[in-house]
Amino acid sequence: MKRIAYILILGFFACEEVVVVDLPAPQNLIVVEGWLSDSLGRHPIRITRSNGFADKNSVIPIEDAQVLVQSKTGEVFSYSYNIDGYYLADADYEGTSRAEYRVLIELDTFSIRSEWDEMPERVLLENLQVDSFEDNDPDDPDRQITIYYPKITTPDPAGQDNFYRWLFFKNGERFNEPEPITIQNDRLFDGNLIPNNFQNFDYEIGDEMTVHLLSISPSSFNYLSLLRSQITTLGTSSGTTPAVVTGNLSYVNVPNRQVLGYFGTAAMSYGTLTVQ
Repeated sequence: MKRIAYILILGFFACEEVVVVDLPAPQNLIVVEGWLSDSLGRHPIRITRSNGFADKNSVIPIEDAQVLVQSKTGEVFSYSYNIDGYYLADADYEGTSRAEYRVLIELDTFSIRSEWDEMPERVLLENLQVDSFEDNDPDDPDRQITIYYPKITTPDPAGQDNFYRWLFFKNGERFNEPEPITIQNDRLFDGNLIPNNFQNFDYEIGDEMTVHLLSISPSSFNYLSLLRSQITTLGTSSGTTPAVVTGNLSYVNVPNRQVLGYFGTAAMSYGTLTVQ
């Protein structure tokens, strides 16, 4: 019986058919990533071309675009190419709360523009503190270590819809783990303290802790929500995702062509301290 079983198994693998699946051609889409804040700066905008999510070299910088940021009140801010697909404003400027902005891009024989995005009012980040808890040392389960994390008690303005994004930095370096996109809306806590549970952003004694609180528009919040759901699949916030996330950019007079990415505004406040 054992001999028969072996013959059957060998026969099964000998008859296995190799199937070659033809993958679709790379989509070769334009990707635009940019945010304008109410802090004085040159507000980088990145423009790249994506070959597809399976390509290790999927992001190709675009170096020859003409880039402008325009306000609805008529202000225009010109940009010049810097490096790795990034364009910087020719001079420092800042956005204004309740003003609307969009980006205009001229490339080859076509134009790209974003929808207007209104910059919200700034919500001040108040009472940045350090809290801690004890946890097992991942390198020595018998040893306890102290984990320090940011604790913030900031009031949410009452009577209006507010949308927030949090950014965390350790010694000047931004956290991309455990979650690169941390967002909230105030539907459940309007007018009360903004709830936060940031225990996954761990610090040590002597670290510089910096937290940014960004007030963003409803459309920005919706885009980031969709993008966050895709990042767990691909592990990156740019490029062609398996399920394409539609942003707020489009070709002018070419309705059937797609542009990836987003240009948005954010009113920013921040706090910083040294963990002691």
